[in-house]
Amino acid sequence: MFPPLFLIYYDILYSITAEYIKLADIKFPVKTIYKMRHNPKTGQVTLFIILGIVILIAVSVGIVLRKDISAGIQKVKISGSVELQQEVDKVRPFVQDCLESTTEDVILRIIAKGGYNAPKNFVTYDYYTVPIYFNKGKETVPEMQDVANEIAFAVKSDVAQCANFKSVNLPVKALKRPEATVTISKAVVTIDLDWPLQVGTETESATISEFSAKVKTDIYFPYENAMELYNRQKAIKVLSLIDLARLAKQKNFILHFDMADKDSMVYLLTFNRTIIKRQPLVYTFGIIREKPKPGESSSLLAGARASGTAGASAA
Repeated sequence: MFPPLFLIYYDILYSITAEYIKLADIKFPVKTIYKMRHNPKTGQVTLFIILGIVILIAVSVGIVLRKDISAGIQKVKISGSVELQQEVDKVRPFVQDCLESTTEDVILRIIAKGGYNAPKNFVTYDYYTVPIYFNKGKETVPEMQDVANEIAFAVKSDVAQCANFKSVNLPVKALKRPEATVTISKAVVTIDLDWPLQVGTETESATISEFSAKVKTDIYFPYENAMELYNRQKAIKVLSLIDLARLAKQKNFILHFDMADKDSMVYLLTFNRTIIKRQPLVYTFGIIREKPKPGESSSLLAGARASGTAGASAA
């Protein structure tokens, strides 16, 4: 009933699938198949059982082979991701270097403008844009959080100009405009940038968006000293050179003051102990006092010209 060719086919199928699935417990002994020849009543039923087992074995082999093929495809995807990751690894430090450099430039610029990116009320003195903090009784003085917000606004506008991806052949596309948050502490300025960037090609890409940089500098020191000087100067009608020199020497900064025009006194504080990119921070602000009443001195300085320099450089 069962020709030798069938028996050979059965053994071949068993040997192929034995490596993938354990069928020892369901294998029909060859002797049993030969015994089926002598029982024609059960031969047909047994044949269908054996065919079912053969089909089951074939399906099992197909599943195993399919898994192997899928694994091979997955390896190809991982190989492509490695190349993509290499591009990402180039983009991230490039953006972070730009972020740090941009933040340093912005700090120098905004502190030189008295904490503002673009002050509304200002006077020009030399190449400085000096904000007017006090104008005939009206104050416009930034808080430290205002300074942080001004830095963040300027950084998010400037960082894209620094991060010129085409100039370094990086496959990057900006998905949105950057957003920045600045935190100022006594020793460091931390800036967090949210800038969604698509890295790669149309067929394979990744998106990165979070960047961070730290600039080791103390903005509080120039800010607090400038505020102390401002609070001392805003209400007085006559300047004392001795008081100005004493304060500058005590706080270890160089103070330059002058009349920017007939109404505006400007103060420039240079902090040699606070350096960014080998440049000291220079903090500026201006004061416009009310015109003196009849009989009062029209000069802000007692017995001296309306300009001068006081203080000492850092030790």
